[in-house]
Amino acid sequence: METSPVDFTPWGLEAPWPSRRWLELLEGRRDAPPRGTRLGHASDSAMVLVCTFPRARFDAEVSGAGADPVRELAFETTFAQINFALHQVRGPEARPDGLIGSLVSYANQHADRYLDWGTTHWGVESARATALAGWQSGFSLAYPDAYVVVHACGIGIEQLRLFPVSDLGRYELSTDPLAPGAMRWELWPGRQELGYNDLARLLVVP
Repeated sequence: METSPVDFTPWGLEAPWPSRRWLELLEGRRDAPPRGTRLGHASDSAMVLVCTFPRARFDAEVSGAGADPVRELAFETTFAQINFALHQVRGPEARPDGLIGSLVSYANQHADRYLDWGTTHWGVESARATALAGWQSGFSLAYPDAYVVVHACGIGIEQLRLFPVSDLGRYELSTDPLAPGAMRWELWPGRQELGYNDLARLLVVP
């Protein structure tokens, strides 16, 4: 399989982990290499997403905007979490007015407090970790050339072991991660389903 513009080595789960696998490119500026990758893994009972951001590229991008790279990595983590939670919503109730804005505010505020997050490990690598709506997520600064973010539902992230993936041929390329169904929920029949009321506790009062 031709997976193309990945000019760095992503991290993913060890080969024996029973799963369906896919690759998403995290695009940056037009005509620039991808700013990162997301390797997806789904079994009947769990889903694990491993994001790899080349450290020098990520630092240059966020430092150019005057931002703190570690805080922005925390926001990558929390913003992804609220999107995963919204993708899991099933139910007849209408979406409450202002919910999306409140969730984005939550993601920003929680990222600002990343130093208060708990710590965990996958293998020997340490990570800052947080949880939302059944997802456990963490980001690690322990890799010399990359930042790594892991999202897991149905399995604890401390049970995972990550390895560099030199052969991306085992991953199906997802060309449009924003398309309906891109989260590959159909590959994960045992997923948790949510209602909007389950997310109401995250509403941020101005």
